Amino acid sequence: MNTAKHFTHTALALTALLGAAAAFGQAKNATPAPAPVQAQAQPETITIPLSRPGEPMSLNIDILSAHIEVIGEERKDVAVTVTLSSGRRKIVTPSGPKMLSGGGSGLEISERDNRVSIESEAPPTNRITIVARVPRRATLNLSTVNEGEIIVRDVVGDLELENINGPITATNITGSVIAESVNNPIAVGLAGVVAGGATSLSSLNGDITLTLPASAKAELHLDTSRGEMVSDFELDVKPSKPRIERNESRGGVSVRMEDVIVATLNGGGPVIRVKTLNGTIKIAQSGR
Repeated sequence: MNTAKHFTHTALALTALLGAAAAFGQAKNATPAPAPVQAQAQPETITIPLSRPGEPMSLNIDILSAHIEVIGEERKDVAVTVTLSSGRRKIVTPSGPKMLSGGGSGLEISERDNRVSIESEAPPTNRITIVARVPRRATLNLSTVNEGEIIVRDVVGDLELENINGPITATNITGSVIAESVNNPIAVGLAGVVAGGATSLSSLNGDITLTLPASAKAELHLDTSRGEMVSDFELDVKPSKPRIERNESRGGVSVRMEDVIVATLNGGGPVIRVKTLNGTIKIAQSGR
């Protein structure tokens, strides 16, 4: 994932957490203020033609507070249904203050060379709902921070999914999946394990469920510090020992060390990493 974006999102999440902690000490004896009212607009559907219909495309969505749902279909364009919401705001006039609803939200959708981008500069208090229907062959990069949700289904392609304070669900995916969350569960269902793919699921405070077909071949690297590991499959667990990976290039050398449970499924295959600090890991079998 984009490193600068990752640190920006993490900083926003930490800032919100520290601000809430500071405010708690001041407000614990005060009467709770009513929650802000969200004005919900009517959904609007926008159809985006692709530069090269019928060829694989990519979709990038990066919004601070959003419900993001992406559905793969047999189609040659992209249909985006958007619902904007905003809180009530105040304007002071000579006759006195007035409360206004609406405003404060905006969205920009662009397409170039089969790459579709959806971005918003709306404040994190304004939640946006996006449902995107895309061709099945698609590469996705989806990111949100504040109490959002990411849902993906029926896509053939590589996925990068990041949701700091919300759940991630991806089903019937053929391709590699990199999914990261901090405070919520991750559930990923693969229709098949792709050779050469780099699938990695990680959460700090959430359960992780990985669903695979009965015939899937994979090498699982499993790590949970304070949770259980449950499998619908019989796994061949390897002797535990630290693993070292070394990569060299003209730009330098990187060394990765990890001490995890290594288990092969149906004889082994591409590596799939699953890691959570405070949660349960479940390896589920499709159809059970």
